[in-house]
Amino acid sequence: MKAASARATPADAELEAPEVAPSRTFALGFLAMVPLLVAYELAVLAEPDSRRNAVVLLAERALAPAGEHVTHVRWALLALVALVCLFLVLRRGASLAGGLSRILIEGLLAACVLGPVMVVLVRSLPQFLPQLELSEERAVPGLVDTALVFGAAAWEELFFRVGLYSFLYWLTLRFVMSFDASEKLARGLADLSGLVLSSLAFAAAHFAPVLRFLGPGGRPFDAALFTWLACGGALLGLLFRLRGPGVAAWTHGLFNVALWVGVDPDVIW
Repeated sequence: MKAASARATPADAELEAPEVAPSRTFALGFLAMVPLLVAYELAVLAEPDSRRNAVVLLAERALAPAGEHVTHVRWALLALVALVCLFLVLRRGASLAGGLSRILIEGLLAACVLGPVMVVLVRSLPQFLPQLELSEERAVPGLVDTALVFGAAAWEELFFRVGLYSFLYWLTLRFVMSFDASEKLARGLADLSGLVLSSLAFAAAHFAPVLRFLGPGGRPFDAALFTWLACGGALLGLLFRLRGPGVAAWTHGLFNVALWVGVDPDVIW
């Protein structure tokens, strides 16, 4: 066994990762996202010409070789991932019902906190953030549109947090550790890199200049709105890091619905 004072290598850093609580694992988190993903797919089936989420459009580009069967292939892949996650959770002996209930409750509570925090940011930094006003006259959005923005949150969490944040964390960790840095410093910089860069990418994905190659959607670039979205992405990134992907997805989805109903639907797209 290595002495406690020995410097850790990148491989050591990965091997020494702390045990993750069941509710924070990807397996249980993905299973918690299933209702959001189903809501999105049902909304698309109800209105095939509805505006698609950028991450789904990107997934469809990746699955383009499937041709006209791209939707069925996407469904099959989601079902396969869900089955694998279910197997992993059951094999670990974790409480499925208890874990999912905990994620749902935490997501609901976090969504109730996220809204006021974002409002405080807007009120505290009016020169940098958009002044979103509650809409009293706008008609309540339909069920399909609401399901789309609710379910899109799961896709965005899978791409920007589970995928991009994790990849940037791993890449930065390996890079910093290659300079013989301490494990604590490497992990801190890795978290900072993942959080900041994934939040900026999340914000950018809502604007037309970035979405143009995927198809119609997004709005003209606005620096204040970009900053606001990046702040929201950072808060969701912290939730992902501290409470897991399931909590982040439910928080995101519920916040989207509240924003969609009460403020400005264009902010979400």
